[in-house]
Amino acid sequence: MDRRDLLKTISVGAAGLGAGTAHAATTKPAFVAAPPSQGRSLVNTERARMVMERHNIDGLIAANPINVYYLSNVTPLSVRFRSELGGFATFARDPQQPRLLVCTTAETWDVANRDRDIPEVIYFSGIKPPGQTQKGVEPEASRPRDYPIRKGVTLTEREQRWVAAQTAANDALAPGAAWAIVRALKKSGLSKGRIAVDDMRVKVLLDQIGLEGVTIIPGEDIFKLIRMVKTPTEVDLMRVTGRNNEAAAMAMMRRVEVGMTFRDTENIFREECAKRGSTMLNLVMGMPGGDFADGFAVKGKPYIVDAVSHYAQYNGDFARTLVLGEPTKEVLARAKANRIARETVFEIVKPGVTFSSLRKTAFDAMVKAGIPDYAVFITPHSVGLQHTDHPFRLDGIDPAPIDHVLEENMVMTIDLPYVEVGWGCGHNEDLFRVTATGYEALNPESDPLVVV
Repeated sequence: MDRRDLLKTISVGAAGLGAGTAHAATTKPAFVAAPPSQGRSLVNTERARMVMERHNIDGLIAANPINVYYLSNVTPLSVRFRSELGGFATFARDPQQPRLLVCTTAETWDVANRDRDIPEVIYFSGIKPPGQTQKGVEPEASRPRDYPIRKGVTLTEREQRWVAAQTAANDALAPGAAWAIVRALKKSGLSKGRIAVDDMRVKVLLDQIGLEGVTIIPGEDIFKLIRMVKTPTEVDLMRVTGRNNEAAAMAMMRRVEVGMTFRDTENIFREECAKRGSTMLNLVMGMPGGDFADGFAVKGKPYIVDAVSHYAQYNGDFARTLVLGEPTKEVLARAKANRIARETVFEIVKPGVTFSSLRKTAFDAMVKAGIPDYAVFITPHSVGLQHTDHPFRLDGIDPAPIDHVLEENMVMTIDLPYVEVGWGCGHNEDLFRVTATGYEALNPESDPLVVV
């Protein structure tokens, strides 16, 4: 679709969501229905294997909850309770080998619900007392207590699945996370070779039980490199999160009043996100990384509003300039320059363009349109399961940062803020998908300046 057509009709979600009206006022926003694709596998298997081939990697082990979710569609319960290593997932370069999820039996019933695509699971508990171990020899696993079943009742079909899953899991438990990972490696043909992990504590776990035959290498940025290009399922989710995030941010801005504090606006944004089925992640209001300069909102000052929330863990990222009351001529002029910079840089978005080209084009356009060069900060970045969803370096500890090249189905934003302490700041940021010939806007491309 041509960019000019996109300005007339913004894609707001997967089939069935309908067309959205930019910034339509409503006190009770409709809860957005999940796109039909939600629940399908998230991982871009073709790209994963291409990246792994390029970097001579035979397999992946995910420990970071973001990557476990990406590979398995599961966020382990203990992670939701703030545990760091609640589960693991494996992925083999060989397309004939399975993906596997490694977790505790806390996920048994969730997996048995069969409401989404989840790979085969290897469950673990702990070592059966007295807990004597020998390196290289798998000990016996402790068996947790089964949930009780009332006698003399007819179980529903779902309850029958829960009982069967519980029994099967408890009959085949691994004695700890490390041994469960070893089982997963063997089952997916990864008993030897180079394996990239996103958390080197995985290597510590495997070293402790005496695993041999594999070479563990740092792979946090390998996962990010894979995640940069989204699958159709991910794009559908990002259409929803882009629409929800923009609508929540605009609704929040319309409710800001003189005298409100940052915490007031943050709570309003949190509420507006929840109304739409999204979850607030972060709000920058006033000055970047700060607050209102006066401690509360006042008339006439330009404020940055940079809003991030997620739907199904996929981030939306949206920013505008907010002014309460009549904006000054300088604010209007800078907002116009901001809009010119956005239009100019978006004209060059297409596969093959580098991040540095986006940065230079936007910077030059903003300065030419009248904003002092010392006040301009341009940052293109990928968006997805993380706010900044691209790697910064792949070789060594501190090489030169990567100048990424746009590819079709990358989802990005280009930050276009201008900041002067003592005056104020402004911003424009829109979520978009790179298409074969340009881009698809994932939120309405409204004016950078919002006047309330």
